[in-house]
Order: sequence, then C-alpha cells, then structure tokens
Amino acid sequence: FCTIMKNWFIKHREVLAYLVFGVLTTLLNIVLYALFSRLFGYEAANSWGNVLDNVICILFAYVTNRAFVFASRTQGREALKEFGAFVTCRLGTLVLDAAIMMIFGNLLAAQGAALVESFMNGALSLLAGWFGPDTVLHMAIIGGADGPTAIFVTSFYDAQALWGLAVKIFSNVVVVVLNYVFSKLIVFKRK
Repeated sequence: FCTIMKNWFIKHREVLAYLVFGVLTTLLNIVLYALFSRLFGYEAANSWGNVLDNVICILFAYVTNRAFVFASRTQGREALKEFGAFVTCRLGTLVLDAAIMMIFGNLLAAQGAALVESFMNGALSLLAGWFGPDTVLHMAIIGGADGPTAIFVTSFYDAQALWGLAVKIFSNVVVVVLNYVFSKLIVFKRK
C-alpha cells in the first residue's frame, strides 16, 4: 500500500504542490483582503486593495511556483522571460479578479447582502428550531400601543462582509484554475 501511495504522490507531485501553494496563495489573498477591508473599508478592499493584494500574491506565487511546483532552473534572460510571462498571465487573471470583485463585490453588494441575509435568516431559524432561540439568536420585540409592531432577529454576522468574502473565495477558485493552466502551458512549459 505504501508503495502505491508513494508512486501516486510522485506521479501527481506537480499538481499536489500547485494545490498546496495555490491554497497558501489564496489564503494570503483572503487574509490581505480581510485586513484591507478592516483597515480601509469595504469598497477600498474591493478596488485598490484588491489590486495591491494581488501584486503581493503574484510575487509570492512566482517564487513558490518556480522553486517548488515546476522546479524551474532557468537563469539570466530566460528567467526574466519566464518572470515576464508569469506576470503577464497573472495580470490577466488579476483583471478578471478585479472585474469579479468590482461587479459582484461592489455593484451587486446590496443584492448579495440581501441574499446572504435571507440565507442566514433561514439558517438561523432552522438552528433556533433545533436548539431554541436563546442559543443562537437574540430576539427583540418592539411594542406599540396595540401590541408588538416589529420583531427583530439579530446575530453576530455582517451580511455585506460575508457576501464580499464569498465573492472573494469564488474569484480565487476561478483564478487558481486559470493560473495553473497558464503556468503549465505557457510559463513553465517543458522545452
């Protein structure tokens, strides 16, 4: 069994290494997004902050892909050409990422937050039915002269922030897949 597993890992080393470093790059991207969102605000994180975190992640990805995934040994001009091709491909996926974040993260933020709010209300109601309302939810009833006028259900989440994070994760999945294809077929292709 160990020999079979070892052979499988050897056969798929490149893809597995790309997945590991792709996940690390994605985590770095998401952590930077959350940090920029907290420090500079939601819209800044979805615009210039997104570009800055992508530049940082492109540099991290090049170093890790070159050394650990594709084991590139190019030097001199060939290494510069390789870096140029890598950056060019990554700038293409950066534009795609920026478009996804601007459209879904900013322009459709209200609709996305409403969708998250609706989902969370359903999920919280389901959990409240299982565990009781005091376990998960905080409920407030505002009374009027003729009885309660509103019931508010609150919890500890921000629908817009959850929507932004969901869009960021979706965008990262699309970008990681495209980046692997570009790296394999264009940047680090075997001669």
